[in-house]
Amino acid sequence: MNKSEIEITNNIEEFGCHVMSVFDPEGEDIDFTYTIGINKRQNQPELIIIGLRHKLAASIANEYNRHIQSGKTFKSNVFYGGFIDGFKVVFCPVSREYKQEYMLSCNRLYNDTDYPALQLIYPTVKGVWPWEKKATEGFKLLQPSLQEIPTW
Repeated sequence: MNKSEIEITNNIEEFGCHVMSVFDPEGEDIDFTYTIGINKRQNQPELIIIGLRHKLAASIANEYNRHIQSGKTFKSNVFYGGFIDGFKVVFCPVSREYKQEYMLSCNRLYNDTDYPALQLIYPTVKGVWPWEKKATEGFKLLQPSLQEIPTW
């Protein structure tokens, strides 16, 4: 194993998951963050968050992990609080295609894309969801739908 794989493995053992953030320091590509190892340790879906700055997204991913470790489960298309102050979020299943594209370290851990994963969906600061008509194209591009059949 290389240094990165050792760190991921150690974090999964110690914390129940590793949080991977991928970001472009130039700001040209969309930031995304995902968990690695939750399905292995807790038999619950991995999580991916797209479009939020990596520090905030990592904090949210760690909060998701804490909830999972305490026995909470999350269902698709149900609104949940407790992740972003003052806002609810929704979880949607991630398709195999998008796991292949975005969640490379998970794919290596599981030797495939055959593991469950959820995308955390958040609204704009004005409370507009990406599937709503009043959502801007910029917001929809910032947070693309990773579902089998995209919702927006």
